[in-house]
Formats: sequence, C-alpha cells, structure tokens
Amino acid sequence: MSDQLLALNNYRFLRAEARNFSLETLCDIVDKLTAIVEERREEQAFKGAQDAEHAKRVDKIREMMLSEGIDISELVQQEVPVKSTKPMREKRSAKYEYTDSSGTHHTWTGQGRTPSFIQKALDQGDTLDKFLIKN
Repeated sequence: MSDQLLALNNYRFLRAEARNFSLETLCDIVDKLTAIVEERREEQAFKGAQDAEHAKRVDKIREMMLSEGIDISELVQQEVPVKSTKPMREKRSAKYEYTDSSGTHHTWTGQGRTPSFIQKALDQGDTLDKFLIKN
C-alpha cells in the first residue's frame, strides 16, 4: 500500500488534516470516497457473477462429456505441441594456454575477460601470440 493510502487509513492523521478544510469540502470528499467504494463493490459483485457463470459452464461441459463417455484425461492426452528447444552450442576449445606463478596450467578460449596473468604479461609488452596453443 502506498504511503498516501496508509496516511488516509490513520485516524489521527485524518483528524489533523480535516482541520485544514471546510465542512463543505470534507462532505465532498466523503461523497467521492463513497462513490468509489460503491464502484468497487459493484465490480466485485460482477466478477463474482462471472466466476459463478464460468463454473456453471464448466460443470455443464463436464456432464456432457461424461454422458458421451469421454473422460477428461483423454483430452489431456491429445497431442500437446512440443516446444522446440534451441540446440546447445558447442563448447569452445581453448585457444591460449599459460602456467601461472604457482605452477598451475590454465587455458583460455579468448572469450570473456582476459585472465589476470595474461593481462599482466600484455601490459609488460608481451603479445597474445606467446600464449597461443600450437597444434
């Protein structure tokens, strides 16, 4: 609920704010709020009637199906369109390799962020070809 509506729900806040308005203005506000409440009640009653009508139609169809000897599960078992899945792309093969200062061997595809070890070497003037995997 918004802060404004929370403030309107507070009795003390309303009393304090009401002191700033004339009685005529307050009566107009009450009339408008009453009209809004009535609209909401009508909307809820209409929605309830729609839901009840829908439930009646569903029951009628269910009874018609049963009288014809059709089970609901038969309808569900009908061909359901299979959602096509995007094929998985192949994993990229490593394009560069390096051994870090701790002696661990690593590879890099050339995609994404440059590994810090390679980036430091590039900053010091080395080329990327130095780390290229030779087939």
